[in-house]
Amino acid sequence: MRFNRTVIVAGLCAGLGTALWTLFEFAMGWHGPRMEIGAVTGFIGVLFPLVAIVWALRTTKAEQGGLLTLRQALLVGLAVSLILAAVGLVFYQLYYTIINPGFLTRLNATGTPTDTVGQLTTVVVGSVTFSLVIAAIAGLALRTRTPRR
Repeated sequence: MRFNRTVIVAGLCAGLGTALWTLFEFAMGWHGPRMEIGAVTGFIGVLFPLVAIVWALRTTKAEQGGLLTLRQALLVGLAVSLILAAVGLVFYQLYYTIINPGFLTRLNATGTPTDTVGQLTTVVVGSVTFSLVIAAIAGLALRTRTPRR
């Protein structure tokens, strides 16, 4: 499988889309006085990696003449997820320390014990795990089965 630029763009779009959504939630007050709304709307952020991975898989398949194996799909998903996780790690470190330093304190007050390291670990592990699951499902749907001889 030849590496394609779409994987990098997809990972960056997923990471930046998720970051921008988080900033929108912050601007709306959903990470402050109305955290109960942010607990629900936060799930919209998973759409960015979902769309990015499916786009990267479809592009990869098209660039390979309509061929895509499950292994290739998982490799594309892993590449996108690592870029997404790197963007998320940098963004959320800034978010928890500079943009919204009181967020973790408010989160602890709601009964969710956490700290910066715990949240950043969750960002990385969650990004990679979710992305690989999406890549596996989409890869199964998009893979090309070669006819048996």
